[in-house]
Parts: sequence; structure tokens; C-alpha cells
Amino acid sequence: MARPLDERQQMQHWQALLDSAGEGIWGLDLDGNCTFVNQMAAQTLGFQSEDLLGQNMHALVHHTRENGTPYPDEECPIYDVIRKNEPFRQRQDTLFRKDRQPFLAEISAQPVSVEGEVVGVVVTFRDVTALRQKDSALRAAYEEAAQRTAELRAVIESMPHAVYVSTSDGQLRMNRRARDLSGDRFPPELRTLDAARRGECVTETMHTGDLWIRSVGAPIRMNGTILGGVAVNTDITLTRLQDEALRRSEKLAAVGQLASSIAHEINNPLEAITNLLYLVRRADSMEEVQQYVAVAQSELARVTEITLQTLRFHRQQSKATAVDLAELMRAVMTLYTGRLLVRNIASEWKLLAAPTVLCLEGEIRQVLNNLVRNALDAMQAGGMLMLRVHPQHDLTGRPGARMTIADTGEGISPTIAGRLFEPFQTTKETTGTGLGLWVSRGIVEKHGGRIHVRSRTGVGHGTVFSVWLPVVPAASLSAAENP
Repeated sequence: MARPLDERQQMQHWQALLDSAGEGIWGLDLDGNCTFVNQMAAQTLGFQSEDLLGQNMHALVHHTRENGTPYPDEECPIYDVIRKNEPFRQRQDTLFRKDRQPFLAEISAQPVSVEGEVVGVVVTFRDVTALRQKDSALRAAYEEAAQRTAELRAVIESMPHAVYVSTSDGQLRMNRRARDLSGDRFPPELRTLDAARRGECVTETMHTGDLWIRSVGAPIRMNGTILGGVAVNTDITLTRLQDEALRRSEKLAAVGQLASSIAHEINNPLEAITNLLYLVRRADSMEEVQQYVAVAQSELARVTEITLQTLRFHRQQSKATAVDLAELMRAVMTLYTGRLLVRNIASEWKLLAAPTVLCLEGEIRQVLNNLVRNALDAMQAGGMLMLRVHPQHDLTGRPGARMTIADTGEGISPTIAGRLFEPFQTTKETTGTGLGLWVSRGIVEKHGGRIHVRSRTGVGHGTVFSVWLPVVPAASLSAAENP
């Protein structure tokens, strides 16, 4: 049987229990003097335990408010526990260490009663300065996040583009511009948003009513997880109308530039016919007349062909047709036979059997005409024009055909080459519109093809344009055929 502890051992036992506590603890008598204290309290306050025993704790560590004003005894909540016999818990107040440095403490006080009479107070406390700083930092971060969220929301609402957001939990949101375009109805045809939710980045041009809309969709990601998708729709109707007006003006300008070539091409056979008619009148036999008439008929056939090709150049098409690019290139070159002779330009042809491509013939004719005319303009003092057509698959394996137009002109300056396909970029200072190559690229890309240029100045100078077209055009061509 264990021997009972004597009074000294009991005191040691209770002190060990107090010292093992994770909070600071001290006891007060009715005068506010310290009756006991544990190690945590002494360490936190910066004192030795014996320095605190018997001392007035309010005067020692609780004498001043957080704002620096004195803390009277009669207002001390710890003394109120004695006066009112009412405990309090987890009250935040300022305590002072031995070096008079303040810290924020969370204090609880419980009255000690003997036979219903208050004989003292037990005070527990812990330093919560770091917690308060964390709480302040968290509150500041929350307020900053709320402010940024509000700013972002204001920016999105103020954007001139329609913004549609779909989150992974199925919520749909849109900004003011989107509501203006769509009303309160979320557009069901917004395929870019569906693709964005699947993690794809897509761009699509849509025609709805009287508007042309460019829709760009992208996934919303955070830490590698897709949280939803966002689609930004932009009204490009005005831009599209302006581009179309520029394309029409370029086509008309190209027709005007062809006029001089056509005049030369038609003038030569007309002069020959005039001479042949004169010879017919002076002929001595019917056989001689028939020979002259046969030559005149061939010259008239040439005039007819030139006129037909000119009409085809300006003809509008609404449906794609199967076109033999080699035949198309021959037809375009009939308009430039005279210019080749006048400028002493030789031509070299290599037209291999290539599959027919489904395209808008008038537009591809315009592209070829632009490239041939540019090549001839680059060789004012003669040179070599090389024309190629051959079958070729692209990198994805799509079958198609490639056309190449090369010249031995002076080449294109590197300062211009990088901007060659931008509108109003030209190497012809006085005669060029700067729209031909821009329009040509738009036509080729609309058909799902590509156009490239290589050029060199100096030794071995010259320029090579190549156009690749797929046998089956891009899906966007179908929408472009009947806007």
C-alpha cells in the first residue's frame, strides 16, 4: 500500500502538474498578489518563478492598455472575477514581459472558492501574437482577393467582347456584352465553350443573323486541373465587311492592271486580221483567199480566248468546282503572251499530272494572276519565268497539288519580306495597291491551303512563290460560299 505524501511532497507534486501544462498559469490572492506560478508563465513573461511569487501581478504585467494608456485596478477584468465571482474565458488583452515589451495574450480567469467564499483567482494565458499576425495576414489576403475579384469582375463586365464562362459544376455566366448579344439565353451553338471544357483551345468564326462572330475558347486551369471553360466572342462584322470591300477593290484594280496586257494581246491579232483583209482584196485566186481567211479565223479565235479568260477572271462563283490547276495556269498565261514577248521573258513549264482540286475557280485564278503579274513586273529587263504544277501531300497526309511561280527578278528586300502578306505592303512604290498578296493569302487559307515565298537578292537573285491546295477544301469554305 502506497505511503501518503507529506505536505512538501504534495506541493512538489502539484507544482510538477502545473509545470507540465502547455499554458501559462498563475494564482492570485484577494489582494492580487501571486500565490503560485508555473514554468510556462515565468518563461513567457521573462521572469524567474521566485521573482513573481508575492508580487502584484497587475502592477507587474498588466499595468497598461494596448493603446498605451494606464490600466486602473478597478477596470481590470481579473479583479472583477474576485469582485463579482464570475469567470471569463479567452479574453484577448495586452500583457508585458519583464523587459516591458508588450504581447497579445488570450486570458482566462476562474475564481477559487472555499465553502462558497472567493479566496483567490487562477489565471491561465497563452501568447497569441503570432496567431493574431496570421489572422491579420489571412484577413488582408482575403480582402485583397475580394478586391481583385471585384476588379476582375468589373474588367470582364466592361470588356467590349462577349465573355461566356462555364464551370465544372455546371454553372454558366456571361458579361454585359454577352447579354447584349444573346439576351439572357446562353447560346447553344457555342461549340468553342464545349471544346474548352474538354481542355481544347479553339477558334471559330460563326455567322448568326446579320453578324459575323469570332469565338475563341480556352480551358480554365488551376494546378493542372480543368475547372471549366471560357469563350470570348468578338463582333467582326465591320472588319469582315471592310476586308471584303478591300478584296473587291483589289480585284477591280487587278482587272484594271490587266487592261493594258489585254489591249496588247488583242491588238496584235487585230492588226494581223487587218493585214489579212488587205491581202484578201489583193488576192489573185480563191485558194489564196482561203489561206488568208484561215489565218484570220485563227487570230479571231485568239481574241475570243483572251476575252473569255478575262470574263472568267471577274466571274463570281458561289459553289466550289473541280479544277485542273495545270489547265488553269495555262489559261491565265494566255493573258500575258504579249508581255512575255515585249519584255524578252522566257518561260519554262513543268506541269505534271496532278489531282483536280475542289475550289472557287475565280478566286484561285485571281491568286495565280497576282503571282504571275508580280513575277513579270519584277523582270522589266527580261529574265526567266518558271511555272510548275505537281501533286503533293501535306505533313498530315492530305492529298493536294502544289503550284510554283518563280522569277529571276531582283528579289525582295529582307526588310519587306517579313511583312509581305500584310495589307498595304508593296514593292511597287507607284503602281501597287499593297493588297494583292494579302488577298491571295486569305483566299488560299480559306481553301485550307498554304502560300509561301522564298526570295534572294544579290547573286542568284529571284523569288519563288508556292501555293499548296488540298483536293478537298477546308470546312470553312462551305460557310464562305453562301454567307
